[in-house]
Amino acid sequence: MTELLHMNDNYLREFDAIVESAGKDYVVLNRTAFYPEGGGQSSDHGTLTNGSRTVKVLDVRKEEREIRHKLDGPPFKIGSKIHGEIDWTRRYECMRFHTCQHILSRYLQLKYNVETVGNMIKPEESRADYSPLEAFDDEMKRKVEVGVNEILNQNIDVKIQFMPRSVAIVFLQERGYQTRYLEMVPNSVQEFRVLIIGDFDAASCAGTHVRNTREIGHIQIGKSKNVGAGKRRIYFKLID
Repeated sequence: MTELLHMNDNYLREFDAIVESAGKDYVVLNRTAFYPEGGGQSSDHGTLTNGSRTVKVLDVRKEEREIRHKLDGPPFKIGSKIHGEIDWTRRYECMRFHTCQHILSRYLQLKYNVETVGNMIKPEESRADYSPLEAFDDEMKRKVEVGVNEILNQNIDVKIQFMPRSVAIVFLQERGYQTRYLEMVPNSVQEFRVLIIGDFDAASCAGTHVRNTREIGHIQIGKSKNVGAGKRRIYFKLID
């Protein structure tokens, strides 16, 4: 299994690894700082080099129980020593967006009693789906935007903690986390990675996040649309 370095350090930009296996257009490493697409967050991009040849990493996905780094060129040989470097501009923007999405979702949960039922975190513009939410008019949009930005302005520390499954479930339930997501975690997972945004929010999440809300900037909510019975998709951007 590939060691996922981002689980402990979201700010790690470079790393060294060894190629464990390879396919026509990908390599599997023994360790990586690249975030593989999943949990509604798009994957990292970047480069891998063996010292004499550098190739771009176009995508990273978990396929057939492997973390595959899709390459823009022939794969490296098995056993090769590799140095990886993350496209930090892309990664950091995803970190800002992902933490902001958690705050937006928690705000909507507290103020309007809706649950998050999906999301897509990516640079430039992200989105999340909420239910039950039949409409999202301009007045509500303005109130939510103002309310979320007030929270972002509080410079709240953001922490990652690892907890035994039973401890994490109780902790998250006490903090008002959506229980449906806890039920989706396989019983084989005995340790939860918990995102804690001060006293405002706590969630089980494997994504990448900033250390403090001051890094996010401000949210600018864009269009929304109906994507199913009682389900609404909200798009948002980040501004300084």
